[in-house]
Amino acid sequence: MLRVAILLTVHNRRAKTLRCLENCWHQIDGMKADGKYSFTVYLVDDGSTDGTSEAVAEQFPQTVLLRGDGSLFWNQGMRLAWSKAAEDGQDFYLWINDDTYMNEGALAALMENSEFLRHKAVIVGTTANSAGEITYGGRNKARKLMTPDPVIPVPCYLFNGNLVLVPKSVYDVVGNLDPVYHHSFGDFDYGVRARKHGIDCVLAPGILAVCDRDHGLEKWRDIAYPLKERFRYLRSPKGRPPKEQFIYDYRESGVVWAVFHALSTFFKVLFPKRKNNG
Repeated sequence: MLRVAILLTVHNRRAKTLRCLENCWHQIDGMKADGKYSFTVYLVDDGSTDGTSEAVAEQFPQTVLLRGDGSLFWNQGMRLAWSKAAEDGQDFYLWINDDTYMNEGALAALMENSEFLRHKAVIVGTTANSAGEITYGGRNKARKLMTPDPVIPVPCYLFNGNLVLVPKSVYDVVGNLDPVYHHSFGDFDYGVRARKHGIDCVLAPGILAVCDRDHGLEKWRDIAYPLKERFRYLRSPKGRPPKEQFIYDYRESGVVWAVFHALSTFFKVLFPKRKNNG
């Protein structure tokens, strides 16, 4: 029996977290009949104060529940979940966000596409909002979201971490998410590292999940905030920490692009052009 770890990290989104877990177990129940896979959910609650841990423990007691102090954010929280799952020994690792809800048959589709590719590639799922507009998934070299083929898996250059399947063969080569990042960059960076090891990143066919975009204009680019506040947001884990951005840009495109992007980011902070109307 092949073992699959479902990994997620959450913070103060109790209702979304419970809905996501319910969705995951519905998908799992639909795959139990053939006895080919077993599933374990590893959830990091990063310091929630809204009763998330208590609700998860009560409603989904089979969940491996890990706790943070509120300082982990997405990348570090997912690292913790992944480390624990790897200690337990797993054949696959599925990343999912707590605001991502898989469509019927999506989990089976991810596993089938991985099998088609001999479990040697990262399999990325595409998400769309309620209007059917693509929100997250595979991206091309220009970092633009790709539209999945309805039938066949296609290569992608980078990917968002909302719904991603990583086989053990990939984990054994690439390893965990990089600890240098706190929140952003970790998912894109994983794609860069995989490619450098000669591992394919592939966009699974069709739209596999529903997920709305959860942010608008970044605060560090918003003229509604004073300059001091914009710089503070830029340096925060959920902003665009300059050191983390430079490391990622250097790995992806080299030192010239890393320097240019750093300068252009600071220029955008100094001279914002748009207001956040949301």
